Amino acid sequence: MARRSRKRPYNQPHRPLNMDRLASMPRSTDRGGETFSVQRLSSASKQYTCPGCHRPINVGSPHVVVWREEGRFGLDHGVDSRRHWHPHCWDSGIGNTAYF
Repeated sequence: MARRSRKRPYNQPHRPLNMDRLASMPRSTDRGGETFSVQRLSSASKQYTCPGCHRPINVGSPHVVVWREEGRFGLDHGVDSRRHWHPHCWDSGIGNTAYF
């Protein structure tokens, strides 16, 4: 007996693309009067410490990388000062972004 295809039927429209679910594209976010680039990653390659809750981000767990779009001493400084956050900590606004 043949398997049934799970593909989209020919006469049905495509599902709209949800940009919030893309993991690799950095997006700009305003917080505290400053603009940050936020990139969601599907897994951590090494262990980081979240600046929001000060707990470890374990290897393989999804997390958020955040950096100031314009650093106080230029763009290069902003990218060099990127921090790794738990998604919940960044989304809920836990912690202070003054350390950037």
